[in-house]
Amino acid sequence: MPASDARSVDLTRSDERVLAYLVDVGTDYPAFVASNTGLYLAYVESRLDALEAAGLVERVSGEAVYRATDAGAGALCEDCASWSD
Repeated sequence: MPASDARSVDLTRSDERVLAYLVDVGTDYPAFVASNTGLYLAYVESRLDALEAAGLVERVSGEAVYRATDAGAGALCEDCASWSD
């Protein structure tokens, strides 16, 4: 399935948290993304599916391990602080 144009995606604040976290740490499992961002696992899983469909994150293994794509990193607002700040 072709990825959507990242600029046409309206990111929620939670999406930005997930993307900023993945940009900062590299790759992680949805459970750790949820734990480290303070979001519910089921919600993170649904957002990762949506972000993957938009081409902003991608699976990096057969398991559910995700990383932000270049488009995902570029979709973050300029004033978003990195996760570790």
